[in-house]
Amino acid sequence: MTYTDPYHLTTPHSSEAPAPGVTGADVVRVLLWAVLVISAVGNTVASYAAASTQIHVAIGAVTVLCVAGLVAQRLRGRR
Repeated sequence: MTYTDPYHLTTPHSSEAPAPGVTGADVVRVLLWAVLVISAVGNTVASYAAASTQIHVAIGAVTVLCVAGLVAQRLRGRR
């Protein structure tokens, strides 16, 4: 199948076309963002509740791990 339109550079079933659907990386990215937001809210609530330092450190560790995961995914995708 050949297109005459210059904006269609590949055929619909070409091996170069991106695969449709949600990938595992997409799911991981969404989960990391969700946990990051929840940990930020949890840290805010812990601050207002005058929670112990151990709770802040635990929530902060989760936040750091989420950020590291998101940065690693971003850098891996820039190849």
